[in-house]
Amino acid sequence: MADEEEEPTEEGTEEGAEPKSKGPLKLLVGVVALIATGAILAMMAVPSKEKLPVFAGPSMHTFFADKVVGNPLDDNYSRYLSFEPSCSFLAYDLAYPESRRIDPHYETWLRESFQAALARYRIADIMSGSTPGEENSRPEFAAELEALAEPILFPVHLGETAAPYDPDPSSGLRLGDSQDRDGTFRGAFWEHVLHVDAKAMTLQIGEGPVAEFSEGDYDVLVEAEDGTKIYVDTSELQEGFEGDVQVGVMGRIRRMFTGGFTAQ
Repeated sequence: MADEEEEPTEEGTEEGAEPKSKGPLKLLVGVVALIATGAILAMMAVPSKEKLPVFAGPSMHTFFADKVVGNPLDDNYSRYLSFEPSCSFLAYDLAYPESRRIDPHYETWLRESFQAALARYRIADIMSGSTPGEENSRPEFAAELEALAEPILFPVHLGETAAPYDPDPSSGLRLGDSQDRDGTFRGAFWEHVLHVDAKAMTLQIGEGPVAEFSEGDYDVLVEAEDGTKIYVDTSELQEGFEGDVQVGVMGRIRRMFTGGFTAQ
C-alpha cells in the first residue's frame, strides 16, 4: 500500500514561498509621519499674533476744486490772498480722502479753518520770496494748515463705520457731540480699541483710565493713556453689550502743500 502524501499544516509553508509583505504597514506609518510633520510645520508657520492692517501710500489729495480766498492782516483785512492747498497722506484705503467729500460739512469746515488761519498772517510773511531781511513764515503757515486739516480729513471712527458719525453696528455707540470741537485722540484705527461694559457702565481706551457713564449720556469723555480725548454717545448702547470696539483714525497727513499764492 502506497504511502499517502502528507498535507502541509497551516503553520508550514511550501519551499521557496515568499513571506507575507509588510508594505501596507510601512506605507501607513509613513503617511502618519508625513501628516504629523506637515501639522508641525503648519503650526510653526502661523504667526503668534494676527498681523494688523497698516497705512498705505503716500498718495496726494487736493482739498478743493477751486482756490481758497481769504483776507490776511494787511491793511485792516482789505487785501486778498488765494492759494491751492493739497497734501500727501498715508491711509488704510487711499480712496478714503475722496470719500470725505460726501460729508456736507467737510469742505465748508476746511475752507473756514484755512481762511481763519490766513487772517493771522501778513502777505509778505507767507509768500515765497518775501522782502529780504524779513522772516519767511510759509513753513509755519503750512504747519498750521496741517494741524487744522488733519482731524477734518481723517476724523476718528468708532467702530467699522462708513462715515465717522454713524453708529457702530455692533454696540450702538457713536461719537459724542463735543468730538469735533474738543476731541484730540489720533491713534490709528486698527491699533486701538474701546473696552465697553454696558452692565458696569464703563468705557476705557486701551490701558487708559476707566470712564463711567449713566443711562442716556451722549457726550462721555474718555481719555487714552497719553491724555488725548474722545467723546462718546452712549444713548443707544445695546443693552448688556460687553466687548471691544475699534477706535481711531483711518490715515494721517504726511506733508502739507500751500501751492501758488496770488495776492490782490
